[in-house]
Parts: sequence; C-alpha cells; structure tokens
Amino acid sequence: MKDLIRHLRVELTRLGVRPTSGRSPGAKVNAWDNPAPRSGKPAGFDHQRLAVAFSGGLDSTVLLHAAAGAALPAPVVAVHVNHGLHPSADQWQAHCAAVCRTYGIELLCQRVEVAAGNVEAQARRARYQAFDALLDAGDLLLLAHHQDDQAETVLMRLAQGRGAAAMPRTRRLPGGAALLRPFLGIPKRTLQAAAEELGLDWLEDPSNADATYDRNFLRHEGLPHLAERWPGLNAALARAGKAQADTEALLRHLLNREALPLNDLPPGLRPLALRAWLARFDEQGASERALAEFAAQFEAPTDAQPELRLRGGCLRRWRGAAHYVAPPPALALCYELQPPGALRLPHGELAVERAGSGGFCAAGVLTVRFRRGGERLRSAQGSRSLKQAMQDAGLPPWLRSSYPLLYSGDALVAVPGIAVAACDERKTEPRWRAIWNKGGKLG
Repeated sequence: MKDLIRHLRVELTRLGVRPTSGRSPGAKVNAWDNPAPRSGKPAGFDHQRLAVAFSGGLDSTVLLHAAAGAALPAPVVAVHVNHGLHPSADQWQAHCAAVCRTYGIELLCQRVEVAAGNVEAQARRARYQAFDALLDAGDLLLLAHHQDDQAETVLMRLAQGRGAAAMPRTRRLPGGAALLRPFLGIPKRTLQAAAEELGLDWLEDPSNADATYDRNFLRHEGLPHLAERWPGLNAALARAGKAQADTEALLRHLLNREALPLNDLPPGLRPLALRAWLARFDEQGASERALAEFAAQFEAPTDAQPELRLRGGCLRRWRGAAHYVAPPPALALCYELQPPGALRLPHGELAVERAGSGGFCAAGVLTVRFRRGGERLRSAQGSRSLKQAMQDAGLPPWLRSSYPLLYSGDALVAVPGIAVAACDERKTEPRWRAIWNKGGKLG
C-alpha cells in the first residue's frame, strides 16, 4: 500500500497538488499542514476538494484508503452514486457511509434513475451526470480505473468500431470539476494484493460476474484467454490506447477551432480529424462508419447539407467546413432591454451601449425578438430582407432563428454585429451600439 500511496502522491503532484507532511491512514484529511499563501491554497494548487468516486468495490476502496493516507493539502471527500439497479443498493450505500466514518471523510451521495436501453452505457451516463451535480468547478474527482480497465476499454471500443483511444488520465467535466485516474498504469492484481494485505472490507456487485454485459464478457472470458497466449496483453493494449489518445489530443490542439474545414484536408484524414475535433464537445461515441459517411459527403455538390446526429447535438456541413450544432435554446417570444444595459439570454449575452457615431437610433425600452420570417431592415443602403443580411454576414442557417433582433416599437433597428437601421436625422434620439456574445458573458 505504501507504493500505491506514493504513486497517488506523484500523480497528484503532476497536477500541481502538493502533499503535506505524513499522516497516518484514518486521520481526518480536512486541514492544511503547511502555511498557505493569501490565496488560501498552497502554491501550484487550484483544487478546492479531492473527491474519491467510491462505489464500495475493491478498486475504489483501495483508492479511498490511499487518499486518506497520502497527506493531501485539501479536504478529501467521497462521492457515491446509488444506481438503484440492485436490491442491495441501499445497503451498499450504508456500507460506504460506514467506511467513510472510519476515515473521518464526508460522503456525498446521489441516487439516480438509469434510463432504458443499454444498461452499461445509461448507468455510466447517469453516474457522470451525478458527479457533475455533486462537485464544484474547483474540485478534483479521483477515479479508481486501473490498467485492466484500460485494456477492456480499448478492446471494447475496437470491437464496437469506435476507435482505439484509451480512457484519458485527466479531463474536465462539463460543470468545471477536473477528473484524474491515478491508477491507470497499475494492474488489478496490485490493488487486489494491497487490499488483502491490509484486510480491507469491500463489496462484490453480483452483476460484475454477468457475462451478458460486454465489459464483463471481455473481463471474464475474452481477455483471460488472450492473455494465456500473450501474457503482456493488458499492458500492451493500455499502451496502444494511450498512444492513440495522445495522437488525438495532439490533433485536438491543432484543430482547436469552432468549425473544422474538412475541404482543406485529404479525404482519408477527414474521419480521424472529425473524431479528434468532436472530443472538444465531449462527443466520443460516433462510430468510424458514421464519421466516414459524413466526411464522404464533402465530396458531394456544395449545396448538399448532410447531418449526423450525435449524443448531445449534431454535425452539419456549411461552406466547406464541419460544424457542431448544439440543441436550440428555449427562448421566450420577446425580452425587454433598457439601454444602456445588458441582457442575459439562455444562449449568450446582449449589451447595448452608447455610440458616438454610427450605430442605431432609439428612445426608451427596446425589445429583443427572434426571426419569424419576412422581416426587413431599412438601412442607409435601402431596404433589404433580414434573410439576405444574415446570408451576407455568413451567419450559419441553424443560428438564424435564435439570433437576437432589436426592436424600437414595431421597427427593427439592429441585428447585432450584422446591420443597423438608418437613423432619422430629424429626430434627436440617442445613438446606440449592440454587442452580441453568443454562449458567453460580456466583459
């Protein structure tokens, strides 16, 4: 166990988490041992809490024990997700609570509803949603996945045609918490030996022996037979998966852009580029075939509009590039904005500020509406349709229905960043400038 604790401390140090002086397992881990700077945290440390994903099974029990004894510089908590899939689920939660009490560690629990369909996939989705709900943006979640889990993941993704990328060592959850898998390079047998040596008490989930589940089939029947011929198979699969993941990480860095210009890439590289680029939107489930078929559409005439539906959104083609399109926001018919001021909308923030020259003219409260069809704008160049103005500005079709339009009374006076209505110089209305920040906050 000392080696595992040392390994955990090394992995955390790589993230800037610097262990303090020694502390025995079982001691309460919720205070700083060293003086902290004014920020309230040791230099190089940016995590509020270290949260151990604790199912009560062998792997997470070893990780919890290691975290309790690693002399970490932040409060350690445990996170338990009750899937409610087994009659003993509540007893398992009670077991986890009892274990955490022995360490003086707070246990955060959440019960989830697992949707119908693939139980493994739906349970995983519900579990990570629960992690996201229970943790804050500054927290670090520790998961006990090990080398054998990594080998299973790589082989299963290959069998399902989803590429060979391994589970990442670190990544960010949608809500802002970070994730770390410190045991990815350690075989299961090492964790088993440590647990038995210390006499740790852990749970056995009967469903883990059910070979009707894909992962269990690989774990109990597929990989053991392959490992008889190739004893180093698990380690080799984990290394191959990591190499693939590293390649995709490099591609993501190179492809860090809102739209992916597939027409600029050779056809054979387009599916690989798509997979790497989609990871920035947390979309990693598309099959190789689906990505290849979507990429092949870029050889079609330019007016073709292929669409590939994904878990959280869809892929669209527009002007030679692939675009990731999130579900449309739920919007009211109209909103009010008193200039100067800002309005926070479900999909961004709109601000109106004084303009020294140019801009649009209006007095009183403005209303924010959205396109319904047939709108026209009277600019200095004459009257033109809103549709034409949006096309000329290069606004993608799927953004047009939710793009904010500013009205003064019944008159369309501004399409932020695209066009403004001409001012009536006979009036003394103030001039304004509209700024639209899609998906973010201004300032």
